[in-house]
Amino acid sequence: MSEKQLMRRLRRITAVIVLISIVLLLGGGFITSALGRVQQDTMKTQMTAEAEEYKTNVLRKMDADMQTLQTLASFFQFSYTINAIDEDAFAEGLYESNNFIQMGYFTNRGEGIRVTINQNIEKDVRVEDLDEPLRKIVEDAWGGESSVSRIYYDTSLKKKVFAYAIPIYEGNELTGALVANDEIAAFREILDDKTAMNGYGYIHMIGKEGNFLIRSKNKVVDEDLDSIFEGNYLSDYEKDRIRKAMDADESVFSEFVYEGVSYEIYLEPVGLNGWYLFCVDTMQGINAPIYQMIKVTRIIFVGVLLLCIFLLVYGYRMMRKNHRQLIRFAYYDSLTGAYNTVRFLQEMKDALAGPERYTVGVMNIHQFKFINEIFGRKQADKLLCHIKNVLAESLEPGELFCRDSGDVFWVLLKGQDQTVLRQRLEQIMDSISRFALNQHHTYQILLYCGAAIRRDNSTAEMMMTHAMFALQTAKGKDRNNVWFYDTELHKQETLQNYIESHMYQALQDGEFAMFLQPKINLKTGKLGGAEALVRWLKKDGDMIYPNQFIPLFESNGFCARLDMYMVEQVCRRIRKWIDEGIEPIPISVNQSKLLFYEEDYVESLCRLIEKYRIPARLITLEILEGLAIGNVEELNNRISSLQEKGFRISMDDFGSGYSSFNTLGKLKIDELKLDRVFLIEITNEKENRQRIIMEQVVDLTKRLKISTVVEGVETRENEVLIQSFGCDYGQGYYYSRPVSADEFEEKFLKKGDRFW
Repeated sequence: MSEKQLMRRLRRITAVIVLISIVLLLGGGFITSALGRVQQDTMKTQMTAEAEEYKTNVLRKMDADMQTLQTLASFFQFSYTINAIDEDAFAEGLYESNNFIQMGYFTNRGEGIRVTINQNIEKDVRVEDLDEPLRKIVEDAWGGESSVSRIYYDTSLKKKVFAYAIPIYEGNELTGALVANDEIAAFREILDDKTAMNGYGYIHMIGKEGNFLIRSKNKVVDEDLDSIFEGNYLSDYEKDRIRKAMDADESVFSEFVYEGVSYEIYLEPVGLNGWYLFCVDTMQGINAPIYQMIKVTRIIFVGVLLLCIFLLVYGYRMMRKNHRQLIRFAYYDSLTGAYNTVRFLQEMKDALAGPERYTVGVMNIHQFKFINEIFGRKQADKLLCHIKNVLAESLEPGELFCRDSGDVFWVLLKGQDQTVLRQRLEQIMDSISRFALNQHHTYQILLYCGAAIRRDNSTAEMMMTHAMFALQTAKGKDRNNVWFYDTELHKQETLQNYIESHMYQALQDGEFAMFLQPKINLKTGKLGGAEALVRWLKKDGDMIYPNQFIPLFESNGFCARLDMYMVEQVCRRIRKWIDEGIEPIPISVNQSKLLFYEEDYVESLCRLIEKYRIPARLITLEILEGLAIGNVEELNNRISSLQEKGFRISMDDFGSGYSSFNTLGKLKIDELKLDRVFLIEITNEKENRQRIIMEQVVDLTKRLKISTVVEGVETRENEVLIQSFGCDYGQGYYYSRPVSADEFEEKFLKKGDRFW
């Protein structure tokens, strides 16, 4: 072979080698880049998850301290004055079962008492003399808000502390604030956990301006810095980017190089006082093989094909391992090892796509939060793992279960026979209930379950929504209980959603109509007044009845707005009668507890009667006896204020529950409405017990100079009976059903219909 041929072949080999080298270089660069991105994402995911866990531990510690403070508050009788407090009992009780270093109580007059951990009592403390952070949360507590102070240097304790404050009430009256101080070491124990970032990371707590509040003893930068923005290890660009994120209360990733080592940092807002968790991760032990592999693939790429293959395989295996970990994080519950909701929903959709018929159920533990508090987190976690094991043993092939969050577990069962399904679910709950939280087996674990059978090709999401709605219906029983979602529940759900989404617009559009039911003077047979009742008349002509929306309004607070709206409708109608020359009659209107105790309630009523220029004596405010429970004095004060303005006060539904003669004797009411249950029981009773009781109630009201109204008069016999007792007014279907205000006016005021 000639030299030219040799050179030509050599050039070809060289070209091939160069080409292979370029391919390997590009492939190695691509793989290196991909591996770097995956590792970076994994690292950020890990840092985010662990920062969130540390944040949860910090907040859980605060919640536990707040709960301790609330519990301590319930054991002591606080007053408006410090002199009324038993100081020795206060000092001894506060430190019997807590770790606070100082506690105190400050009345809303500004006077206070403090007790240190060695039970030294500091008397005559003035709020204005307190450190500013402590003073601020005391003032917040006076406003009815529980709060936590920022970390500060306490001049009396001579150490860095933070403080809690909760409002203290006497009855419904706020009397002062209970405060407690704790050392920042309480947080340091959490942040100095050596398991942070698998042992390669450090956690600090910083303030809004970047200043170190708690600096971990495990730290990267040895310099004694007051702020993360001091020193030159962070670039100006990164400092500015971090400041902007902190100003917006957002989390942010960054990085820096210190002594030749690269570090990742992550800032997670705690969500309180502008505090942040400042996480630093070296990742040295975890990333060293990857970094070495990347370095090798960049430098040695010619003639190292086997090494490259090895590195590629090694990288692939690491990626596969990380992938498996990410899959577990994404689709499995970390505590029990069961599916999480995301995976459960995916598997459920696949199952529903087949021919098998399924039912989905969701179960919950009664009072699980108290199990956590009473028996501790460890025992509660054991209970959750026990539930997972019971479900795993109880389900058949093709059935699923998962842990959602807290104590919520979902199951997907085969079949749609309610009897069979109920039996299976009850057996599962009975097996769970046999778990012993303590060695004496004294605590009975109870569960409740909602289930939804798949109907009309319902989607997985719809079935889970229906099951959750059934769960709410099953809640509250004192035994293991299963409730199936049915048509009636669906109607209730639809109606409830309509009510909640349309109530404000309905009030604005005037869909809440005033109906009136007459009250008849039993001595004259003439109209003696009327009760205003609300009806919801939709634009399409359909009516929603009070028993369908009033309970919901009472739970969401909308009843206060509706009650005041009804008072204005009453005032407007009375004004109309006066303007038209019709002699007005008194009208009674129901008032909820939420509205009755509003601070400006009396003033709001006065503004209405002044606006419509009507006498207050024509308005009777009906309240329920429940307003007086444990609060008779305050209720009487509010009643007196209203009576001074001319309003009349009526107690409604007396006799419908556990009515109290003692309460009746204490309240300064003008009118008592006897519930229809009296007439029903007298009519159905063979003996005369209820008759005697009703006679005594009426006789008592006469002595107390309280007028009586009997509800539920439906027959002439009812009327004759209550006349014989000496009752003042009758109300019921015997005289008239509730009718619209216009019909009432036409029938009873313009025509002047008599009833006898």
